[in-house]
This record gives sequence, C-alpha cells and structure tokens, in this order.
Amino acid sequence: MRKLVWLVVLAIPLIVALTLPARVALWWFDPPEEIGDVRGTIWRGQALWRQPGQAPLDLTWRWRSGLSWHWRVSQVRGGSTVLNGIGRPVSGGLALEDVSGRLDVTRADIQLWMMNTRARGYLEFDIERAVMVDGQPPEIAGQIVWREAALEGTVHESLGEILVDLTPGRQRQQARVESLQPAPVTVRGTIDLEVDQYTVDLWLRASPDRPDLDRQLAWMGERQSDGQIRIRLSGALGW
Repeated sequence: MRKLVWLVVLAIPLIVALTLPARVALWWFDPPEEIGDVRGTIWRGQALWRQPGQAPLDLTWRWRSGLSWHWRVSQVRGGSTVLNGIGRPVSGGLALEDVSGRLDVTRADIQLWMMNTRARGYLEFDIERAVMVDGQPPEIAGQIVWREAALEGTVHESLGEILVDLTPGRQRQQARVESLQPAPVTVRGTIDLEVDQYTVDLWLRASPDRPDLDRQLAWMGERQSDGQIRIRLSGALGW
C-alpha cells in the first residue's frame, strides 16, 4: 500500500506537466499582449496573434524534443503569410532556428520608414538562427528576400527583388541591403540594430531612362550630387 501511495505522489507532478493548460504556462514566458485565445497544452496547442488593422494569425506549436518546440504561424483567412521554425527558451530570452516561409510585407514595420508610401510584396525567410535576449542586441544569421517588391503612393514603382543579408556582430546586428536584379528603382545600404534602437542608411537610384522617378523619390530622402536619394532614419526598437 505504501508503494502505491508513493507512485501516486510521484505521478502527480508528471500529470500536471503533461496536462498544464497553455494559457497558464505562457504567463511564465511573458508573451506579447497581441497573443490570445490560447488553447491546448504546452506540448501541443494554438493561439491567435492579432495585429492592429490586420487579419489574425494562427500560431500553433508542438513539442519536438528536449527544450525545443516546432512552431508555425499562418494567416487564418487568405493572405500569403506562412512561417515555420524551431523555438526554445534561453536565459533571458528566446532562440529561433531554421525559420523559413513568407510574410506579407504589410505586416512588417517597414511601413513606418516610408512617408506617404506603401510597401507591397512579401518577405521570404531563410534564417539559420535568431536569438533575442533582454539587454542585448538581437543575433540573427540568415537572409530575407523581398519578393515582388513595389512601392505605392508618392512613389509608385517596382523595386524588383531585394536581399537583406543578416550577420550578427559583437555590439550590433548588421543587415546589408541590395537589389538582386535591375529594376526601375534599385536599393543598397545597411540597417543596424542595437540593444534598444535601429539605424537605417539606404540609397535609392532611379533608372537613367526614368527621370520622372527622380522627382518621386526626392520625397523620401536627401538628394545626392550623383542623383541618388539617401534615406537615413533611426529610432527605438519595439520588440
């Protein structure tokens, strides 16, 4: 009888761990306020990720092994957003690995960098590793390609395809930006991410046979002596 009692006592923590509702467990990880409608357990579950002015995203996860989980984000109705990867907790933050898929560019903060102009297209992800820890700059290794890139509004033109090559550094996260193919507007430059701020330094050049684009691009930045438009921005990061 005593052995049976001990088996029951030892089994209780295991049962709790296996059946602990995800909505309770997520409190430990301090999730964004936009995540709600949490269902399932920490081993397998789902939630809705709501962004202002956007259709909600369906976030699902399942335990993979050890301290890693496979996760997937996809738009609930229509849209082109589908991202997959592996996530695991690290001291003071979160590590993501093997992130792939695509994200509608309207869901990215790129819109905040453009005055009276909207971005179109989608971002294609191939990220080997991304680590986000409190008090440290992000560490991201991989590439993002902006496919079917285009601007609408004050500037209305195609940008072709744009590569963002991500390399972590000691003091900051660095991103090199460059056009992959000829287009009416080509882009090159850098984006640096530090602990709590970002710095953008981009150069836009209109095709020589499109003088009309020079006037449009002039609204976006500083005209240089060689005809290029330079965009310099900085601000606080909001993770």
